[in-house]
Amino acid sequence: MNELRVDDRFSRALEEELVSRVRQVSPARARKRIRMWLGAGVLAAAGVLGGVGATAAGLFVIPGSQQVTPLSTPVTDTHDGTATIELGDPPVGTTGIQVELNCLTPGRFEFPDGASTVCRATDVGTPQDWSGYTIPLTPGLKSVTIKADPGARWRISAKYVNSKTTDWAVNPDGKSYGAQNEKGAPDLTAVIATNGVPGYVYTSELEDATGTAAIKTFKTREEALAWQEARRGKTFSVPVYDSTGKTVVGEFVISNGEGVITDRTALPSEPAP
Repeated sequence: MNELRVDDRFSRALEEELVSRVRQVSPARARKRIRMWLGAGVLAAAGVLGGVGATAAGLFVIPGSQQVTPLSTPVTDTHDGTATIELGDPPVGTTGIQVELNCLTPGRFEFPDGASTVCRATDVGTPQDWSGYTIPLTPGLKSVTIKADPGARWRISAKYVNSKTTDWAVNPDGKSYGAQNEKGAPDLTAVIATNGVPGYVYTSELEDATGTAAIKTFKTREEALAWQEARRGKTFSVPVYDSTGKTVVGEFVISNGEGVITDRTALPSEPAP
């Protein structure tokens, strides 16, 4: 699985952007009708790299991702349906709780902040049954609650960690490259191409393909609906490069519909440019 489904959160972000712009024209209608604008028109991309990071021998940490230092022994447990895992008091320096979840049956599994992952029957017992996520530490947080479908079985490993966001790297042409993070996006965003090769896409091309650039221009409901209709059922691809931004190593395909963001920021060793 290795995918953290964020289509709901992406939809909320899109909704907020639309609301802020459409209110300039018609505040009342924006508040009442905005949900109708979204439908299947929300676009996001599978394979965009960002979020949870890791440090491990032989792994390359993507510039701009989080470098994670474990601070406690993992707590492991197996449950059916919704359950809470107690971790005890967090050590000094803790910034979050790193969670690794394996689905043992098909089902939907939701993390405390609303992010979720869906496991299919074909995922169970394969490397695709794994999901990784880091939950930011908040005052009083000493446990992890996973909401799951009744009867859905899962195994979890959770530990306190200290995470810090690394700097983006810069290639010989002065272009920044790495993972999208809380600071925004570099010139070249890390992705996994459809052929499985890790690389980078120009962020401007990615935003054009996903519609991120377009949503910033909407001022009316009609504009949003027209944009959705024009993209319905279509796929869009952008070239994937190595870190120089010149050598093509694959392509990145964005499809109309539900979106997922791959939650991997540590990849097999990759030489620096």
